[in-house]
Amino acid sequence: MEPSRDRRLANVLTLIVCGVLAGVVLAAVAFPVVGVSGLTAKSASDSFRDLPTEIRIPPLPSTSTLLASDGKTVLAQFFEENRKNVELNDIAPVMRQAIVAAEDIRFYEHNGVDARGIVRALVRNQTSGELAQGASTLTQQYVRSVLKYSASNPAELRAATEDTAGRKLREIRYAVALEKGISKNEILENYLNITYFGNGGFGINTAAALYFSKAPAELTLAESALIAGLAQNPTQYNPVGKDEAGQRPALARRAYVLRQMVKMKYISADEAAAANKSPIGLRPKENAQSCEYSKAGFGFFCGWFLDWWQANPTFGKSTTERLAALRRGGYRIVSSVDVRMQAAAQRQVNRALSPNSRFATGVVLVQPGTGRVQAMSINRKYGVRKNPGGRTYPYTENPLLTGSTISPGYQAGSTFKMFTMLAALQQGIPLSHTLYAPRQFVSQYVGGCRTGRYYCPKNADGRMTGVQTLSSGFGESANTYFVQLQQEVTVKAAVAAAEAAGVVFRGSKDQKNIKWARDSNQAWGSFTLGTAQVTPLDMATAYATVAARGKYCKPTPVTSITDPGGRSLLLSNTTCKQAFSPQVADAANDAARCPVGDGSPSGISCTHPGGGPTAASVGGTIDRPVAGKTGTTDDNNAGWFVGYTPNLAGASFIANPDKYYDTVPDSHLPVQIVRDTFASALRVLPVKQFVKAPRRLSWGTMLQVPDVKGDTPDGAIYRLRAAGFNVSINYQAEDSDQPAGRVAGTDPSGGSYASKRSSIRITVSNGKKSHRDPRVDALCKADPKLPICRIKPGEPGFPAAPGRP
Repeated sequence: MEPSRDRRLANVLTLIVCGVLAGVVLAAVAFPVVGVSGLTAKSASDSFRDLPTEIRIPPLPSTSTLLASDGKTVLAQFFEENRKNVELNDIAPVMRQAIVAAEDIRFYEHNGVDARGIVRALVRNQTSGELAQGASTLTQQYVRSVLKYSASNPAELRAATEDTAGRKLREIRYAVALEKGISKNEILENYLNITYFGNGGFGINTAAALYFSKAPAELTLAESALIAGLAQNPTQYNPVGKDEAGQRPALARRAYVLRQMVKMKYISADEAAAANKSPIGLRPKENAQSCEYSKAGFGFFCGWFLDWWQANPTFGKSTTERLAALRRGGYRIVSSVDVRMQAAAQRQVNRALSPNSRFATGVVLVQPGTGRVQAMSINRKYGVRKNPGGRTYPYTENPLLTGSTISPGYQAGSTFKMFTMLAALQQGIPLSHTLYAPRQFVSQYVGGCRTGRYYCPKNADGRMTGVQTLSSGFGESANTYFVQLQQEVTVKAAVAAAEAAGVVFRGSKDQKNIKWARDSNQAWGSFTLGTAQVTPLDMATAYATVAARGKYCKPTPVTSITDPGGRSLLLSNTTCKQAFSPQVADAANDAARCPVGDGSPSGISCTHPGGGPTAASVGGTIDRPVAGKTGTTDDNNAGWFVGYTPNLAGASFIANPDKYYDTVPDSHLPVQIVRDTFASALRVLPVKQFVKAPRRLSWGTMLQVPDVKGDTPDGAIYRLRAAGFNVSINYQAEDSDQPAGRVAGTDPSGGSYASKRSSIRITVSNGKKSHRDPRVDALCKADPKLPICRIKPGEPGFPAAPGRP
């Protein structure tokens, strides 16, 4: 058969199909008004009426937006289709008119089907020799889109999109029924929200932002006409990324829409001419989503939010379901992050280290009593861009501030002494509890050192040597005090205190050590000195628990989540429980004011003679009650500071995330970061006071130390224990006027007072009298390495006691 005959036959067949379709539709539409003559027309009308009329309108995939706590600052968006539904009143009238003019000039006249349009299309299609023009009304186009979104399997999707008379007839039937159920303006609003306008812009709200960086209410005539023209064919008329010649189809389509608007008397011919002469004026906005494109500085917080969402069963049965819900649900998520605090934190981090440093430093701020994370800053850039030279920085998506099984965190040093102190306070050991802290201590724990197979830590400074209380030991960070205290309370109890406060142990080695410590009192002696791997989020949360008088709140990135209908998805946005009694936390807060030089309200000295606080600049800068603790690991491989007030907790670190054994340039840097961040962040927060610790946990039961000078060591031990004290012995005999082998004295001395269960240190005499000035004796006891302490009796410069040789 010749091609010309093929075309003529196809046109005849098309004419027959379209004629039947037009007849059916015209009959169905006209029948209620004028009736239908003839059995064939009546049968067709009946068949048409037998088609279903109930159309299920599914919720459209809509963009979820993550906002800062102010409810205005957009941090990130998540979408499958970038769409944000808007009401008709929030769309410029000229935009509504433009879409009607472009797609359906008799929209306000017909009842869902434009019979005149069908006939016109039929005639023009046959005249042109091909199917050149359709006759779908705006309502029918909306129905077609709804059917596509309603499809639950490939067959339903094909039925909704295939080019057949059956599909057309079904659309027409739904359109007629739909117009009986809802108003024209509702249909127009739905159409503008569902239509795809190209370049990833689903719905008019997104299209206005993508093309002109505007809200739909702000669109001009020329802008509205351009967008309306895209609805017919977003690809053909796409103006983005093209030169002047490439934009001509879009401009020609815009001119057509403007002519239609004149024809409908929406605008004047002069208005159309002026709009036609205006430049296209694109201000395209990047159609980007997720955390990599988060607002600058918020990427790591956003990444943690995404992990939190995907782990939360509230949003679906699996991570796949939860992520789909986020990308389709159109949720308004108000986060916990405070824009001002975030800016203050990021400013200090940026000052501290460059993003191109191999060392990472960052800070996390948590609100005590709610668990809301208010800032999360680090000297890294969130993203998957390629790093220069094969490095792992500055770009990364690793959760360096929040942790995972593959990124468990960093050793936190002496900040872990807080958990040993909490365990001691839970067992009734007060802040006045004394222990002699030698320069080096041979413990009961397996570990090995030069003196044998046992773990034997040292103090960082010889000036810490001497009798320390719990408060002074915490204030000066005396390692040998806390390892002894840990022996009293057990590692198991200290680990339990850490977990109750909010620390998460993710590292496999730490998990093994925890199990070992449950079975043996010789396990993990270094726990109190912070050899476990943790994150700033862990430590900020744990110290926030203490700040909130023992109330632990699970860290949360959100304050509210609402769906497009305004319904809340969270019954409660905080999960809290009492981890420690308020009194235990109050006592810990008392002691934690010592390291920052703020002073203990209980009156217990924060340092012993010769010692000093480790972060005094914090108390000197923050003009309100403040507490905290420094932490440094062996060989300065990491540095930490956790600071807090009753209404804000912050944890900062410095370490090399890729290489554990790497000496940091300044282990004191975290002190500066928290201190200066607090100085700014606290300005808008009310001044709150810590609650003073009860006497039983500050001073405990005070007992007089028996005077055992001159007793035998065994006799002295018996008397001291009978009096309610523990005893330790200094086996290095010293000069004394007591006979050799007898007790030369105790520390604290006989006749003084110490809390029950405190350790009294016995010193044995070597029988040699010492006539050194007692004031020098006191200095040398604190630091035997002082030059004056090396001068022996009879040598030049010996500091003799007044009136003695």
